[in-house]
Amino acid sequence: MLEYHLSGAITSELLLRNLPFELLRTDCDRDGYDLVIEANGIIRHIQLKGQVLGGAAREVTAHVNLATKPSACIIWMTYDPLTMRPVSYRFFGNPPGEKIPPLGDRIATHSRGKKKQRPDHRVIFAKRFEKTSGLEELVDRLFGTRHPDISALIDHMAALPEQAEPWLAAVRAGRFDAIPEDCDWDSSAALAHLIDGYALLKEQGRGETGLVAEEAHSVAGKTGRWPGGTCDLWIALFLEHRRWRSASPHEPDAGQRALLDILVRQLREALTP
Repeated sequence: MLEYHLSGAITSELLLRNLPFELLRTDCDRDGYDLVIEANGIIRHIQLKGQVLGGAAREVTAHVNLATKPSACIIWMTYDPLTMRPVSYRFFGNPPGEKIPPLGDRIATHSRGKKKQRPDHRVIFAKRFEKTSGLEELVDRLFGTRHPDISALIDHMAALPEQAEPWLAAVRAGRFDAIPEDCDWDSSAALAHLIDGYALLKEQGRGETGLVAEEAHSVAGKTGRWPGGTCDLWIALFLEHRRWRSASPHEPDAGQRALLDILVRQLREALTP
């Protein structure tokens, strides 16, 4: 039950972060893990432990084979017995891409019978676990933090009017894979105006909007690529739509349109790596 709750919560958070993932469950935990989740280029072999709210357990055990897996870790959940849902998480592991810390030398014993040793298991004390503030921090520890540029854009869009069009509403909420693959300059006006480019430029203290737009357009014309990160590209798309709206009845010629199509494609690729 706890495993299903946790895997559902983690994968929901990964979807909200627009991170594709794969999840595998083991039929037995002979090698010391219950779940394997791959996301953001990281493969996590995860051993799960559970403790009832108010419980006093001071240690858990782990199989030594867990230490052979890339980025393995242990998640120790505390759950509410009334709802059977996790209420807090403790984490034993290293940052994404690093192996689990040494398990230690204390050999575990069977909890029943004559307390025979379990030579393939080690005792890990509760004090070696790190408490997390909640699910978001747990996912940060597992797969890395959300890119600050992306987070800032999601927060910015949340303060702007909601969208009725389903795919635009999904993008506004951070589901960037909802951007149509065939989105081009002609169909990107609504996408461009999911942000307020003027407000973002003001926040960044980047000066005259006209100069910013001209500089980006100049670089793109010389190199065939629009400069900057995700936020810069979205601002550039916003400013280009404003430019051509004010230039009515003029329309981009074939060369300009091709360059603007590149801008849309670059933005989509930056948002959906």
